[in-house]
Amino acid sequence: MTDSHEVWITGIGVVSALGSGLDAHRDAVRQQRTGLSTHSFFGGQAPDPCVCGRVSQQVLPELSETCESDRATRLLDHAVGQALDSSGLSASSDMDIIAGTTLGNIAAASSYYRQTRGNQSPDPAHFGGFLLGQPLHDVKQSRGLTGRSQTICSACGSAAAAMGQTFHRIGTGMAQRVMVAGFEALSPYVVAGFNSLRLVSKQPCCPFDKARAGLSPGEGAAALVLESRASAQQRGVRPLARVVGFGAALDAYHYTRAHPEGRGLAQAMLKALASACLTPEQVHHLELHGTATEANDPSEYCALRSVFADALAGIPATSTKSMTGHTFGASAALGAVFSVIALQERTAPATLNCHERDPAFVDLRVSSRPVEIPHLPTVMSTSLGFGGEAFALVFTCAEAGA
Repeated sequence: MTDSHEVWITGIGVVSALGSGLDAHRDAVRQQRTGLSTHSFFGGQAPDPCVCGRVSQQVLPELSETCESDRATRLLDHAVGQALDSSGLSASSDMDIIAGTTLGNIAAASSYYRQTRGNQSPDPAHFGGFLLGQPLHDVKQSRGLTGRSQTICSACGSAAAAMGQTFHRIGTGMAQRVMVAGFEALSPYVVAGFNSLRLVSKQPCCPFDKARAGLSPGEGAAALVLESRASAQQRGVRPLARVVGFGAALDAYHYTRAHPEGRGLAQAMLKALASACLTPEQVHHLELHGTATEANDPSEYCALRSVFADALAGIPATSTKSMTGHTFGASAALGAVFSVIALQERTAPATLNCHERDPAFVDLRVSSRPVEIPHLPTVMSTSLGFGGEAFALVFTCAEAGA
């Protein structure tokens, strides 16, 4: 990769249960604040009440109860708008957009299905909910975005796959500027589906804790403008951070669980380090997938031990899902945002609710409080998905490429 093809992050938009915008998420990290709270999706019947990270109307007023059928679209649109403003670009700028999601606008599809089953005349506008690319299509049309669009589904690693493709396109000179996004909206279908797999905790999730009992569902969207160094400098803008490495692997061990030894994630991390021309000792913070499920956390730990060996004990690690909930296909995009915040603040965010680390994770340096890292040039972010999907991204501070 030549200097001119360095991949810079020049704009960020984000909305989650923590609030709207980069500063709101930065403040949440500083305040050690969670967005998890109790909600009802089933009229008080089981599995209600559900602890989840739901975006409130106070955060995004347009999320009224009457717009559940396009909730995902509204979340994505909000993040895209912020990213455009943050980068100083307009909708007419020459820029493609690639988004990752697991379930798209499944709430609309659920409405269509219920109407059909109830012998009603289904609203054809809801049929688009079955198409994962519909929210991005709608956002592109409403905002007048002129570039090509693509929606990627790689389970809970969807946004990581989208970012990896974008990193490759800019790094090889195939594109000068691409917006990459991840989005997910909560609905009864989502909550019931993960609850049926016995993966949902009745308490706020506590990643890597001895008492962990499952994930907390979450929703949100994040959009990042990725741009070549040459393109950004031509516009006179400086980076918020840089993307320097990406790796992907598929262990295909089980429909819903990663390999117990973390083989897929270990391969992805090694590939990411190789593409960044870094050694494990040159990683200073880990933004982990950390869903707090019984099977995921040990698998991720085994992968980390395989790659970082004895160096692992000296690297502060975090799971920000204790703040936002597991936002599924959007989680890697949110992870990228938290990675940028960590680089800018030179601080590893707290892993909330991790009060007694599972002794099985003896070398994992997670903390229930933020950890200052005076010298923090490099962060690795990990993502896992059903079917054995595994991804890793490497970010460096803005000064490294300025």
